[in-house]
Amino acid sequence: MMRPVQNHRTTALAGIFTAGAILAASLAISAPARAEDCGFKTPPDIVLNKELMITDLSVVNDARASGPNGAWSFAHLMATLTPNRDTGDTVKDWLRTWNTPSHINGFPLDARPAISETIVRPWMARDGATAFESWRPNLANAPFRLLAIVYRPDLGIVTRDNVIANAGEARLVFTALDLKGRGDLDTAPPLPFTLIFEYALPASSREQVKAWAERWHALGRLPFGVSYNEALQAIIGTFDGSTGTNTLARLRTNEGLGFPWQLREFHLDTQEQRLIAVPVSNTPHLSQIDQPDALSAAINSDRGGDIPLRFIGGNADMPSRDFRWPQMAITNNVLRHNFAMLTCNGCHTAETGRKADEADVASHAGFRHISGRLHDAEATLSDFLTGNPAVVTDPTGKLQTFCDLKMRQRAMFEALNPLPASTTSAPHPDDLSVARSRKDRTD
Repeated sequence: MMRPVQNHRTTALAGIFTAGAILAASLAISAPARAEDCGFKTPPDIVLNKELMITDLSVVNDARASGPNGAWSFAHLMATLTPNRDTGDTVKDWLRTWNTPSHINGFPLDARPAISETIVRPWMARDGATAFESWRPNLANAPFRLLAIVYRPDLGIVTRDNVIANAGEARLVFTALDLKGRGDLDTAPPLPFTLIFEYALPASSREQVKAWAERWHALGRLPFGVSYNEALQAIIGTFDGSTGTNTLARLRTNEGLGFPWQLREFHLDTQEQRLIAVPVSNTPHLSQIDQPDALSAAINSDRGGDIPLRFIGGNADMPSRDFRWPQMAITNNVLRHNFAMLTCNGCHTAETGRKADEADVASHAGFRHISGRLHDAEATLSDFLTGNPAVVTDPTGKLQTFCDLKMRQRAMFEALNPLPASTTSAPHPDDLSVARSRKDRTD
């Protein structure tokens, strides 16, 4: 689930990127029909697949990525969420959230029985369990495979009054596995189900933002292998709870085991020591399409702002491959597109073009920007991520351009290279420009 752009004043760096400084920069307003301004040079010293989107098999198939004790495994990340509680109970409570219908923020949240049929029961069978309530999950059999480790400097929060709230996010992305009839986890094929642990990177100053960027940037100078993985582990251990500090912001799922494809969001209830389903950020419940006046008025009156909570439920559904948020009573298509790009199901459907799974086997075609993968294959990425730029025609015939990984490289360069303060001693208006203009995204 990705969630792009808060507003479209994204600045364009017209000068050439160098290793140490921006030789020239100018402020430019993006053309109103463009999702991103992709017309800038990529920073030459930022190694994308080592610093920002890490999918290399030497990393995702490292021993740290599997088993009950692997530092990058599903089991370990779940254990560090609730260190004072049995991890199996934490996992069972999370899986139980799909079993029965409920309501989130007043909107219905239907059960997803395919979760039990496709994930829970095969896992139980491998553990030798016959009843869910008495099952003690063997986390060595957890059916989740690491797809990617991701640094998101573009998600650093700079408020409108120039307060730095964090330095972005780090994410560990997993695919669920089909255990039916499989001898071991390594031979299991991926299911259309992505799970993402999303961690905030704490920062309250420009110096702390730069320090985080420097840690990830140092990875680019190392060859893949033992030293690289040790350095990566040193970074992850600072936020995943291994050293006592767990900064999980949310857990998200993108799941197509039943119809329609559905995105959900979970937060950690620290008192109850469990993951709970919550409203899906900035994504109105689809029922609002049938009563569009109030939602449209909110979009028209606060262009680029957060969607008010009263419109948001606990599921972001993707009813068809061609789904787009309709015009409703929104003032114009540019505003409609900008709103759609704030939503999870807008960004994962037709609004952003071909998805990663469409380059994969037909049985896994779906709505993901990072595909599932077999054990010995890297995940594939959507055109939205890799495009330089990717171009999508919207319903009015206008071209929307996307170059998400390139924008993340730009955000990392900005984090590494502060601009001088303005004459008022405030931060330079172009400093951290990507972080200032974006909403949180997934994948």
